[in-house]
Amino acid sequence: MTNERAIIELPGLDGANPLSFLAALGLLALVSDADDEASIAWEERGRWIPLLHSRLSRPDLIEQALEGLAQWRSEPVIALEYPKAGKRPVAQDLKPPPELYRSFLQTLIHRSHEIIRLRSSGERTTAARRSPDHAAAFATDVAVDNNGNTKPTALHFTAGQQEFLVMVRELIDGVTAVHVEEALFGPWTYSSELPVLGWDSSATRDYALRADDPSGNKKTGVPGADLLAFAGLSFIPVVPIGRSAATTGWSGSWKFGTWQWCLWSVPLGRRVVRSLLQTPDLEHFPSDARLARGICAVFRSRVRRSEQGGYGSFLPADVVPPQKP
Repeated sequence: MTNERAIIELPGLDGANPLSFLAALGLLALVSDADDEASIAWEERGRWIPLLHSRLSRPDLIEQALEGLAQWRSEPVIALEYPKAGKRPVAQDLKPPPELYRSFLQTLIHRSHEIIRLRSSGERTTAARRSPDHAAAFATDVAVDNNGNTKPTALHFTAGQQEFLVMVRELIDGVTAVHVEEALFGPWTYSSELPVLGWDSSATRDYALRADDPSGNKKTGVPGADLLAFAGLSFIPVVPIGRSAATTGWSGSWKFGTWQWCLWSVPLGRRVVRSLLQTPDLEHFPSDARLARGICAVFRSRVRRSEQGGYGSFLPADVVPPQKP
């Protein structure tokens, strides 16, 4: 890392793809742990790509990202597990009984406070908040599903035999520097059989558009992007509204909802980005209101879930035009 600030273009990431967008957020979080003044802006180059402003060179960037991703192995938030019926007595997903999740959240918060208390006043406390912030993006303890379990984030696309945190751990153990470089700089080859979290809107598996039934084929993906996207989830918290859960940017029902996000043309750091993404009613903003906030584009992607409302996937995003004055 140098003292001079540089701009690194990340052509592997496309701001119109939810997976790419979340991966850019995750990268910003990881780089900001080493460079608190790091920021990201978006620029249209035929598609929207992020520009990272930081003191890191390209090799240092990949090293920092990989090191930050590896640190997730020791984060207590991914150790969430709870009893379940069936052949596997323990689940490692995001749907625990609400009282267990409430206790889990309290434990994470207490741990965070202890870490901050034991550190010197000048030392960064960002790492201490990593697990509580991610837990807030997993779910809220006040909302339950039809089975009385914790209702997870609307970005929870796994179901059946898949368990979200099992898949995340496999990604942490399997992602290499090559995977991170592919995610950030492209091209995406879809050659890895590591777990896929389902956020890639360009990886549709429609039977009608293929010569064979894709359901029997193992999904391949871009694991560096998936793991970076997981690291970016803390920017998308779940908040309680009455007895319901609202995922940042989400509208509509669980099965037929849409997710909306914005891009910005001025370099913004981690804290400002987190605030910007929680701006309500962006689709109703006229051009001048968007411009005043640095917003250069707004996208919305519909979500399709299986008949049982489980497995999810994003459809290609639509541009949300500004409201006419």
